Amino acid sequence: MYFKSLFNSIRQLAFFDTFKHASTYFSGTMLIHGLGVVTLPVFTAYFTDAEYGIVNVFNSLITILAVFMTFNVHLSTERYYHEKTDDYGQFLGSIFLFTNLLAFVIGGIGLYYTNGIAKILGLPPPLVKWLFLASYCAAIIYAFFNNVMVATKQSKRYTTFQVVWHYCKFGVTVVLLVYMTNYAYQNVYMGKIIGEGVVGALVTIYAIVIGYKYMRFDGLSWKHIRYGLVFALPLIPFSLSNNLLTFFDQWFINITLGNSDAGLYSFAYKIGMIYMGLGVALTNGASPAYYEFMNNKEYDKVGQQVDSMSKLLVLGGGFLILFAVDVGTVLSSKDVFRNALPIAPVIVGAYLFSSLAIFYNRGILYLKKNVYLSSIIMASVGVNIVLNLWLVESYGYQIAAYTTLASYIIMLLLSILTTTYILKLPPLPLGRILKYIVFLGIVVLLNYTVGRPNVGFHFGWMLFKTVLFLSLAGALFYNKIGLVFNENK
Repeated sequence: MYFKSLFNSIRQLAFFDTFKHASTYFSGTMLIHGLGVVTLPVFTAYFTDAEYGIVNVFNSLITILAVFMTFNVHLSTERYYHEKTDDYGQFLGSIFLFTNLLAFVIGGIGLYYTNGIAKILGLPPPLVKWLFLASYCAAIIYAFFNNVMVATKQSKRYTTFQVVWHYCKFGVTVVLLVYMTNYAYQNVYMGKIIGEGVVGALVTIYAIVIGYKYMRFDGLSWKHIRYGLVFALPLIPFSLSNNLLTFFDQWFINITLGNSDAGLYSFAYKIGMIYMGLGVALTNGASPAYYEFMNNKEYDKVGQQVDSMSKLLVLGGGFLILFAVDVGTVLSSKDVFRNALPIAPVIVGAYLFSSLAIFYNRGILYLKKNVYLSSIIMASVGVNIVLNLWLVESYGYQIAAYTTLASYIIMLLLSILTTTYILKLPPLPLGRILKYIVFLGIVVLLNYTVGRPNVGFHFGWMLFKTVLFLSLAGALFYNKIGLVFNENK
């Protein structure tokens, strides 16, 4: 009876519904990012440095090409759902037809100029057709499955889909790599390209089948296409710049310092990206409720939601900042990768500020003033590029983590200023957010002045960091803990 009563009390907390969906998203994200980290030794064992570089350039271009192939209109499918009109099915049908028409035309032109595109991108010509296939699949999957599942709160289905997709890609890729290696094929890296392409095509068919249930086909509606273009075209710089902000560091380190340093930085970055999954999970989980609150002008509930999610973000950031080196030690199979782990907490900190900026940026998306969002991202990217050009060659790959942190802090500041003074959106609880960051700052300061943050597994220091983490949790949630337990005496 006690535990039933306790659970009922927890269910009454403001963030429970958001956390319920967010925890589902985050569990899937952890499985996916964990797979990405664990498989790093597998791929480096099969590929030469040059082949590994080709594969990563290929993967980084998929999102960029998807934007150009579809004019970015696939991003509008979630937003239109929250307009609460009765023609969502017709909207999806029109966007589906328009997206495929664009992809057919642009993809056909691209394949006609395969050799020229391959030369510009620095890829072997045979990869261009696989690049167009992968980009088309990415756009369709996100437009007509992922976005619809997030909008309609189908978090379990979304997460299961993502996990199965990524693990199937890995499974098929490994089979092809083993086969091509045993039979002495040239360009073994094609096993990864082909394996992921085939699985992506099958998953796209599944996404279309599921999405078809939501679509209505009454021909191309100019009203719906215009909505998609008006919403999505201003976001093209945002989509491209956000991708560039994520990948520029690794690309620039690779061309200036070499493959080895780029590999080390990439490994530390993967540890930091585990935290990014928390931010994405919370945003996806909160998105439907956020639009409902804004449509109903329940701005106080938006503030409560942001307050609760900020606590969770700071708590999650505190955990990974304290234990990133330990997590990385477990996940790294070679000692050389552990040399990069001290910068992983910095990358976690960068993604904390990025996640907080999303709270403000989604207000820009709600108002459909997307040009402001693109400007904010482009300014942050510009800072990142300038700092890397200035510092990386002199101070090594480690400094790139700090330039990323600086860029995301600037993104948060610009987002706050834009939404507060230009767009005049209802204020978010900035004072409380800053208070939580101060709590985290105190814990981090104690860890780096009193503790041994980079020592790896050591019982005494693990205990010390655990105490720091519990102290942070107590500082963030002391009022909630009291509410829950006082009601159940």
